[in-house]
Amino acid sequence: MQSVFFWRSWSSEYRMLWYILSGLFIISLIFLWAFYFNDGNGVIAWERIQEQKTIETTVHSFKVGPFTLAVPGESYVIFEYFGGGDVVHNQLASYVFLAVVIISSLFLLTLITTLERFWFLAGMSLFIIFVASLRLDVLLLFGLSGSVVPATVIVIYTAIGYYFKNIKASALFSFRLIVFAVLTLIVGIIIALFSQVPYPILHLAVTAYTPALILSILFIITVAHEIPASFVYITDQGGTNNVKHFSVISFIYIINVLITCFHEMGVINWNFLYINLYLLITLSAILGIWGFMLREPQYENIFSFHPSGAFFIISLGSICFITCAQLLGNMNDATLKVVRDFIIFCHAGFGIIFFTYFLSNFLPVMASGIQIKRILYKPHRMPYFTFRFAGLIASLAFLFYSNWREYVYHSVAGFYNYVADLYTLQENESFARSFYEQSSSRAFANNRANYVLGKLKSTRLDIEGAYRNYELANTRRPTEFSLVNEANLHFWTKAYFDGIRSLKSASTKMPGSARIENNLGYAYAKVHSLDSASYYLNRARENDQVKSSAETNFLAMAAAEYIPINTDSVVRIFNSTSASTLSNLLAVATLFGQALKIEERPNTKVLDLYSATFLNNYITRNAKSLDTAFIEEAFKIASDSVNYAYSEALKASLANAYYHEGNLAKALDILGGLTYSTQSYKGKYNYIMGLWALEQGNPQVASSYFSQAETADYKHARFYNAIALTEARRINEALIAWDSVATTEEQSVRSTATQVRRILTLSATEALTLEDGDKYQYSRYRVALKDTLFLKRLISTFDNNNYKAQALLDAAQRFYNADLLPEAISFLTQTRGIQLTDKRLFNDIRYLELRMLASKGDLRTLARQINKGVEFDKEHELQKMLYTALLAESNGDTTQAGKIYNVLGRFNPFFEEGVLAASNFFKKQDPKSQQTYNLLVDAIYRNPNSIKLLKAYAREAARQGFDEYAVSAAQRLNELESALR
Repeated sequence: MQSVFFWRSWSSEYRMLWYILSGLFIISLIFLWAFYFNDGNGVIAWERIQEQKTIETTVHSFKVGPFTLAVPGESYVIFEYFGGGDVVHNQLASYVFLAVVIISSLFLLTLITTLERFWFLAGMSLFIIFVASLRLDVLLLFGLSGSVVPATVIVIYTAIGYYFKNIKASALFSFRLIVFAVLTLIVGIIIALFSQVPYPILHLAVTAYTPALILSILFIITVAHEIPASFVYITDQGGTNNVKHFSVISFIYIINVLITCFHEMGVINWNFLYINLYLLITLSAILGIWGFMLREPQYENIFSFHPSGAFFIISLGSICFITCAQLLGNMNDATLKVVRDFIIFCHAGFGIIFFTYFLSNFLPVMASGIQIKRILYKPHRMPYFTFRFAGLIASLAFLFYSNWREYVYHSVAGFYNYVADLYTLQENESFARSFYEQSSSRAFANNRANYVLGKLKSTRLDIEGAYRNYELANTRRPTEFSLVNEANLHFWTKAYFDGIRSLKSASTKMPGSARIENNLGYAYAKVHSLDSASYYLNRARENDQVKSSAETNFLAMAAAEYIPINTDSVVRIFNSTSASTLSNLLAVATLFGQALKIEERPNTKVLDLYSATFLNNYITRNAKSLDTAFIEEAFKIASDSVNYAYSEALKASLANAYYHEGNLAKALDILGGLTYSTQSYKGKYNYIMGLWALEQGNPQVASSYFSQAETADYKHARFYNAIALTEARRINEALIAWDSVATTEEQSVRSTATQVRRILTLSATEALTLEDGDKYQYSRYRVALKDTLFLKRLISTFDNNNYKAQALLDAAQRFYNADLLPEAISFLTQTRGIQLTDKRLFNDIRYLELRMLASKGDLRTLARQINKGVEFDKEHELQKMLYTALLAESNGDTTQAGKIYNVLGRFNPFFEEGVLAASNFFKKQDPKSQQTYNLLVDAIYRNPNSIKLLKAYAREAARQGFDEYAVSAAQRLNELESALR
């Protein structure tokens, strides 16, 4: 056990230094394996690339006469695929690399000062070369260039080394190390503070690349035979079977090493479990510490193992491991090829020669049963130097067979990669690109350089050039990032089938990659191959890091392809809280009108694509039920300049929410404002405003909006304008509009146009012979108010009670709108006693009756009728507020009434009773105030054809002294009343 824990017998000084170096060695080893398993994620981050698709849904629908109309809304679904991000130099790896190299070099320098004269001179010469290779002149220390700075540093270190060698030879090892460490710390501080170049420490990390690589290769050569040497200790237990055991184990090892070697050389490409080369060097290095102790007879003329040899081998090991760690941490595959091939070449060459060395020197001894552990490096026949030299020749044979120039070029290419990274950090793109291109040309199919060049070219839309670089990057040493990015180029050019082929090839190189499977699912969804898309997305969602993207894509596909999935079941299966998944769930549920319970509510003030889509879809789905506080907060968020990119879509959706809150004025203001700021959606916004006006019973205003939408060529605007003109009883214009519809729209719409046009051209006599449905349309669109007798005669011929009651209700509504209340009451009274099967029609009759009672001022009867069980849904919320305000005012509660009238006067200009009641209330409260006048002006601006509003406005304008406006209103009123006669 003493030989295993050899440091226990050392003095406390050397033991402490050994612990420091051992810690350095372990740290280097940890970094190597951490970066190995990190697989480049510290250098390249995955990007989630989103594609948004608009899904038109129905916010609500309503009936106008025989027509059922739908108000559209927009939900958005997000498709999401992965792409490799920009290369970001792993500064942590470089800083740790430089620190370990410097500390290890200080131990080696201190060790040099303890050597005999020849070896001291040789060691100091190597140290001078090491310092010179750091290129301190490029740091422009104090603005100085040339050899002044490096020469000064070399002189100082050399002088101190000479002092310890020849003057203070008795100085303790630890004291020498501290002196060199303090000096190095001072130099480091000066470099950090007074260098005239950016990132001076990283400059040193780059320039330390070459000596660190050379020392790493030296260490690999030094420990290359340690694994077969350990077989001697494993089998050398005494006995006659030792040779057999050693031979079998060694043969298996050498065969596996050779197979791996041939695989790395590209000679074979079997489906075989090859040796992990980093594990190989790790085991060799650990075994090499004790192996170097046993080799002491070979180098004891230079220094002893205690402690110089131990410090030497573990310092070299630390440099080797941290160099490999830095290369892995920065995905510098060009140099990693050099290191990997040297590892396997040396292990193959030295392994074969060691077996020969052992057979030549110790086979008879081991066969006799004598243990040879302690004499392994004291050969009698084949000298140890011969073994080392022959092993080197064997290793070089592999190297030369693989074209030794290629390793020089790869080493240079790796250096250029670091230089390019340094320029990238300095935002000097032209220099960085130049060095990446040099790296690419030096090392064929260099993934690191070609990947960066592919990213640079794709950002400049040089798709062909980017494809060439990604193809090179994926030729020999593909990474998941480069494979995915090559396929993504096809997505950007809409060549989805090419992208699928590229990803299928990538999946054979990186089997089981969830990101590749997600992208395949996305690509298959784009080409409508739903089974394949579902298969790959289902596989991708098994990975926790990709799960949300795969589920997002599945839901987006379901919405885009109108796949009627059950959203409640999906919620239970997916159990996802990501904004993209929830957004798409809302879109699917809205599209298919399904129930969906989601606890999360949008609460983000600064939006990104995910949160903005979630907020929009939440508003669209819940437009009819959102509370005022939420709507106002959402509008503030949408209006914030930081959310400008999402403002228009959110405001358009919020307009629907305001509409269903009853605040039609705000909704119209929002969409009206958006029509001036957009061109592509101008038709749609006018179309929606036309639908709102039509639902509010003002077809004249609706027609003006539809005309604007028709000019913008927005889908069914021409058809809806024909409906609005028909509802407005502008027969001649309606006939022209229906003629246009009959020649331009789809078959179902053309059939409707033919039917309506027939109704509009019938004579009164012919109308009496029609079916109830057609007869109802004739009564609605053709019979004028002055033809009261004929209207009553026509209604009396209805067989269907629902049609008969609807015709009476329409007539009452028309008289009521014309401010002819007695006639309106007469027709509405005729609906009593009719047995109805349409509950909505029954409620509409009751609602109109309440409005008439309110207009008459019969509040007692109004209250009695309401108490009979009238229910006010969200659509009739303003009516309920009006009756509450009237009753509060009659009871003397002007405070409560004033709050409600303030809402009624502003919210809906088409709800004339509310505007008039509010204007009357405020006039009574303060006759001198212009609040009444302003309310009427605002209402008439939106509802210019209202007879009731014009009458009130003419009176108020005259009262305020605006005689010219009063006369103009009176003229407009006369025109409207004449049109009704």
